[in-house]
Amino acid sequence: MSHLSVPGRGRPSRRTFLNAAMLAGATLAGAGTLASCSSASASDKTKVQLWHLFTGGDGGVFQSMLETVGEQNPSIEIDPVVLTWGGPYYTKLAMSSVGGRSPDLAVMHATRVVGYAPGGLLDTWDLDRLKDHGIEKDMFPEALWSKCFVNGQQFAVPLDFHAFLAFYNTELCEQAGVLDSSGKLAIDSPESFLDAGRKLAAVTGGQGMSYGYTGDGAQVSRMFWGLYSQTGATASLTPGKGAEIDRDAAVKVTSFLTEMMDGTIAAPDSDYGGAIASFSTGRSGITFMGNWELQSFVKAGIPFDAQTMPTIFGSPATFGDCHTFVLPHQANVDEARRDAAYEVVAGMLKNSLDWAAGGHTPANLEVTESAAYKELVPQAHYADALEQAVFEPSAWFTGSGSDFQARVAEVMQSCWLSGSLTPEQAVDGLIDRLNDMLSQTPPA
Repeated sequence: MSHLSVPGRGRPSRRTFLNAAMLAGATLAGAGTLASCSSASASDKTKVQLWHLFTGGDGGVFQSMLETVGEQNPSIEIDPVVLTWGGPYYTKLAMSSVGGRSPDLAVMHATRVVGYAPGGLLDTWDLDRLKDHGIEKDMFPEALWSKCFVNGQQFAVPLDFHAFLAFYNTELCEQAGVLDSSGKLAIDSPESFLDAGRKLAAVTGGQGMSYGYTGDGAQVSRMFWGLYSQTGATASLTPGKGAEIDRDAAVKVTSFLTEMMDGTIAAPDSDYGGAIASFSTGRSGITFMGNWELQSFVKAGIPFDAQTMPTIFGSPATFGDCHTFVLPHQANVDEARRDAAYEVVAGMLKNSLDWAAGGHTPANLEVTESAAYKELVPQAHYADALEQAVFEPSAWFTGSGSDFQARVAEVMQSCWLSGSLTPEQAVDGLIDRLNDMLSQTPPA
């Protein structure tokens, strides 16, 4: 499991951690991915090994940014290592820190920091040192900056906010009459949302909307927790205590999504790839995806725009997460490499206008408030996601790519797809699963 525990079992021993770490280290070393022990390369450059999880379109953009930063800092050699997104990535990252073979720098979702920092798997950032490299609190939205702290200590630096958006086919939506005078979706209530879906279905001859979620815990969590936040409800998850969640609000959202997936507004059995294909070929007029799918729709050649999630339940809220940079724990810090890691992060933030090309919203306000960013379409159309940002409820077992997201999907899919659970039963199942995890001892 990505948080170094297995549901229903006791905590593994340190020996288990070390054995696993040595095995993972040997595997990675065999593949030629581990950095040398020297603080400089043969050409007297200071090497910085960076682990990340970007593939596909944003992977290419990230690599290009690294090359730019390398050119701007000729004394630094950046050694990127790409690992599989999700559980495998976080397991290897944890084992590398425990086993003493961690990289100098790594990318981590902000929602995963709270599960890693207390166990000593991450080193803290020095605020004065960050300032020396041009990185200060005022550069970032408070919602993102605050997610980087655990118990008053800074364990991460934000790169972006990647939001769960509504992408919409402008031609189909215009034909269906579901756009307002500004060209945005005329949706501001559950009723107008469902009505828009029916109108679009009449135009497409298929479904009005596409939402791919089957077998995908991340997609389920993005939709559910985002709309839950729109109701104004909050959730608090404290180990050793029962989950504090507004059951009525959760049932309202679950019931609404059940109604949405009636086969006309949206198919109840669509997976991630199917939703992309449906929207890309004009068989649906609206789809709900992360902003990283922007290039998929550009390549499809369809007329489209994007915006933050329509406010359906009263309070603007757009679900997402924040890619951050972290310092995996080093038993013996090489100060030259550590300082070079700070400089790499500063360079990535400075050049994050390029990151917007992959769909992500840069965390650096100097970028998102610039004239150059405002010219980007549709990226500038969902820049307000930074002001509406909401995250998955914080706990050591939650967050992007966590195994727990699959457990959330189990009960929701049983409601939306098979109908074997009522919305009330699905929410009670979610609460039971939350309480089960909260009763377990967080990994040390």
